[in-house]
Amino acid sequence: MKRPFLTLAWIAAACTYLLIVLGAVVRITGSGLGCGEHWPLCNGHLFPPLNDLPTVIEWSHRLVAALVSVLVLALGGLAWRGVGSLEPGARGAAYTAVVLLIIQVLLGAVTVKTGLTPVLVILHLATAMLLLASLIAAARPPWILAPGSGLLLGLTFITVLFGALTANLGATAACGGFPLCNGQVIPTAGPLAVVQWIHRVLAYAVLAAAIWWVSRQPRRAAVLLAIVAVQIAIAAAMVELGFPGALQAAHAAVGAGVWATVVTTALRPAAAPAVAAAASLPDQTRPDRR
Repeated sequence: MKRPFLTLAWIAAACTYLLIVLGAVVRITGSGLGCGEHWPLCNGHLFPPLNDLPTVIEWSHRLVAALVSVLVLALGGLAWRGVGSLEPGARGAAYTAVVLLIIQVLLGAVTVKTGLTPVLVILHLATAMLLLASLIAAARPPWILAPGSGLLLGLTFITVLFGALTANLGATAACGGFPLCNGQVIPTAGPLAVVQWIHRVLAYAVLAAAIWWVSRQPRRAAVLLAIVAVQIAIAAAMVELGFPGALQAAHAAVGAGVWATVVTTALRPAAAPAVAAAASLPDQTRPDRR
């Protein structure tokens, strides 16, 4: 039971990551209403004619969302059937993923029906990020949160959401130059520049937190530091090159990768109950291992 559960959890997590990236592509290409205001149908059809690019992009996003739904519900079903056979935390994470999936689907429907309101788009992304985190947690039992990981998790989550806010408010190009905002430490170019600058400051804070983690756990956090550095490099190139769509998509994809890596780093492996119980027994009472 455990192996199929863990395999399904990783597949669901990978598909959720793909869904997040496709959602960013939908926004970058302006394809959010590629299926009109119809939901769950696309332009009134279950299988719409794919005669224009926005429809293809939005329909692809919806197909992957449907696949994620099937995978998460199947994972919840395995958790329900596997009572007593799963590691601690796996069942709760699977049930959490099912609840988040339901919220995500409802938010997706409302977002389309209300014409892509920025607040709903950001909430939609936030739920997707939490769904990805819960699936990673389901795939890595047994685990505990590493000491001090709450700060890194919170910083990264807020940074991702501020990135979405920056994009959806049209503040992407409000700060010229890099690393400062229009050459200023405190921007004076208006509220959009402030939003963009807050996003950058948060990203710098995530980099500082990643460096701190590497100093404490070199093996576990080295990948995290590398991917955060890549993300900031992509951001710098994006600003200097005038925000080409390909770099915007890469920024969104690596950003989701940063979140996934932070979650993975924060989940420290914990001893399974049977192992922990055996380790706590006096030597003379431990089971004979011959």
